Amino acid sequence: MRVKFWGVRGSIPAPLTTEQLQEKLSKALTAAQNVDLADPAEVRAFIAGLPPAVNSVVGGNTTCVEITSGDDTIIIDCGSGLRPLGLSLMSHEFGRGQGTAHIFFTHAHWDHLQGFPFFSPAYVPGNKLIFYAVNNDPRKYLEHQQLAPVYFPITSSQMPADFEFMQLREGERVQIGRVSVTSMALYHPGTAYAYRFDDGESVFVFASDGEYKSLDDEGLGRFIEFFSDAEALVFDCQFSLRDVLLSKADWGHSSAMIGVEIAQKARVKKLITTHYDPVDTDEQIHSVGESARRYADIMPGPVPLEVIVGTEGTELFLGPAINLETLEDREADVWLIAFAGRLTADTAIDAQITLYQFLREAPNHRAIIDLTLIAMIDGLGVRGLIAGVRGVRGAQVAFVAPEAVTRRNLEHSDAREVGPIFRKRSHAIAALVGPAHLNLHERMLGNYRLDKTIAADEFGAIYSALRNGDTLSIHNTSSVPLVIQVLGNEISPQQRIQFAHSAIEWCQLTHPRLIPGREVIEKTGGMIAYVGERPNGQTWSQWLAENGGRVSPQLGLRWLREMVDAMDHAHRHDVTHGDLRPECFVFNNGHARISRSPLFPPGSELPSAYRAPEQLRGESATPLCDQFSLGVLLYEALVGSHPFHAEMEELSIAQQLQGAPLAPRVFLPDLSPDVEEFLMRLLSREPQERFPNADEILAAIDRLLLTLHK
Repeated sequence: MRVKFWGVRGSIPAPLTTEQLQEKLSKALTAAQNVDLADPAEVRAFIAGLPPAVNSVVGGNTTCVEITSGDDTIIIDCGSGLRPLGLSLMSHEFGRGQGTAHIFFTHAHWDHLQGFPFFSPAYVPGNKLIFYAVNNDPRKYLEHQQLAPVYFPITSSQMPADFEFMQLREGERVQIGRVSVTSMALYHPGTAYAYRFDDGESVFVFASDGEYKSLDDEGLGRFIEFFSDAEALVFDCQFSLRDVLLSKADWGHSSAMIGVEIAQKARVKKLITTHYDPVDTDEQIHSVGESARRYADIMPGPVPLEVIVGTEGTELFLGPAINLETLEDREADVWLIAFAGRLTADTAIDAQITLYQFLREAPNHRAIIDLTLIAMIDGLGVRGLIAGVRGVRGAQVAFVAPEAVTRRNLEHSDAREVGPIFRKRSHAIAALVGPAHLNLHERMLGNYRLDKTIAADEFGAIYSALRNGDTLSIHNTSSVPLVIQVLGNEISPQQRIQFAHSAIEWCQLTHPRLIPGREVIEKTGGMIAYVGERPNGQTWSQWLAENGGRVSPQLGLRWLREMVDAMDHAHRHDVTHGDLRPECFVFNNGHARISRSPLFPPGSELPSAYRAPEQLRGESATPLCDQFSLGVLLYEALVGSHPFHAEMEELSIAQQLQGAPLAPRVFLPDLSPDVEEFLMRLLSREPQERFPNADEILAAIDRLLLTLHK
């Protein structure tokens, strides 16, 4: 069982203030007198050695905890920490409308609900959210906080994800995969509930928002029984012991000292503090944690108790200690090494050394790294694998990671820089050995000789090519360079039909701004390929660079006019592109042409960054999607940056799904308000808010160009 904390504050969010940040910086710089600040490695080592109250933050978000067991996602409370958790989940099944989350409410106070309107997965059709509350209808929790548009413009009933609501009785058992969940009432205004999660190997108890009125054995008996033998207990520590006993009795909260006493009597192994008072600084919170540790040492219980200060990002891996083991297959065409057990900080070095030695001996330094049997993994464990791969010059690897937690740790690291990540071993082998569509360079496909690979993944590849017998040279001007987009066997029958129809129809188009298609090739075994021309010219980035990194409004609008006219020709012939992005454009003499398939290697943004929100939700592409994509490209050309750019892919996707780009005039104060309004309409999140047809776009462009000319 993996547990991660996304919000640990009580009552109301409490972000770090400028004064608190400056205090941390002052303490760090004061301690850095003998540190070589010009040496990045020495600086990082120095920062790592600083006290937690100085080198990190507790966090300001209110209560939200994520539990992962196998592929099951469980969430406790929907405080403001739910927003960053939602963004993290969007990079996986939830971003594709295929996720299921079980959400347990401890009670209905605002600080435990306020993050839900900003939970990105709730806005993706196909996701399933199952809500649980004890002795209350969880549906009312959501309705009451979003009762009228004056409080929040979107009601829970308008969110497109599928909702289910489960009202439980106190103590009623719920089974979620391997995890058994039970509940117990806590003393708190309106009553809150603790939850006990048991997966057969470990027990995790969450008991925030609770006051303990009687501290004798009789008064604590039911709590000790409920918390008994937990590997980890999360405990309300909002107040000091003095406050709990004197000035803030009946407020429904507790202290770390009481938590230590109860945890020791219940034979708990780890006590995690949480629900901090919003006025407490990071230093005060860590001081409380240190006092609790000393108290636990002075008053030892039947089992050693570890006290952990809960912070945003704190991650626990619960369960029996498992040594890291490896299994090797050196008989296959591609060697395979499988890791099993715990790949965490204490085993990272062993994993690095083992993988390094394995890759050195592997033929062509090529291997599959299978993480299917990993029980627990953290960032340091992933870094060990990455270091092992990077230590072998020319190493080629692919990762197999079917478990959601393992995949997430890989994808939030530099793992993709050393090798692709797959759910299935067959896909990983295909990526290294090369299925038919990935192993065609310098081979023949029909009447065409494939040359270099432009881009590839497990679903398809794009090659530069020539017709058999042609050669490219200054003496042979009749030969035409080609691009061939090959789809492999991994695509579904429906995707194959859609690809074939679109490609065949594109080959019939005759517009000067649309690069002609030659033919569609279908081979036995499921392979299908589109053949199109690949004219020489400038790439998108070269065109922008030639114009200083961004173009004038007049030039951008003239470019857009030509592209809208070209795509209107396609749309009138029932052809939607659906994948317009920089790699699909080539420029000659300042004028662009559009290719059906990418002509150049991908740039810094992923293909999804240019797709309309409805495409990201899994809907089929329409002409309005092409309009949105052209809007993204125009924004990029005018402003010099992507309208939805973010450091993490899931943040970018969430912005496309839910938000609007920052107004262009923030970057370009002199930009005409009319141009800005036009651009923002192209980028409307809802299709019906965009231009209904090309004629209206062209008319709007002509009006803008006339105004700008004046």
